[in-house]
Amino acid sequence: KRLAYYGLSWGGAMGAIMPAVEPRLTCNVLYVAGLEFQHALPEVDQINFVSRVRQPTLMLNGEFDFFFPVETSQKPMFQLLGCAEGDKRYVVYPGAHTLPRSEFTTEFLAWLDKYLVN
Repeated sequence: KRLAYYGLSWGGAMGAIMPAVEPRLTCNVLYVAGLEFQHALPEVDQINFVSRVRQPTLMLNGEFDFFFPVETSQKPMFQLLGCAEGDKRYVVYPGAHTLPRSEFTTEFLAWLDKYLVN
């Protein structure tokens, strides 16, 4: 009953697919995530799944991420998530494809406390 999805980088990108097809997941934490630019077959294309992600989702990203740029990758993914507005959070930190560990840990644990533990 209490299962979270945690995805980092490629795993974060898969956060647009995995929670959509695995209803047992209670919440999601996506670390440096976004929509990918590679062409994909429809059955594995993020755009066909992201709006079906209904679980509360936390996205933690860097403002200078070279894999997932803010305006063209991170924000579109966040906006397309199918969960309620009050159940999703997007935080951007100074930096690139990594985040400050102490701030990440604080956000991550607070999210799990809110949606997984309680």
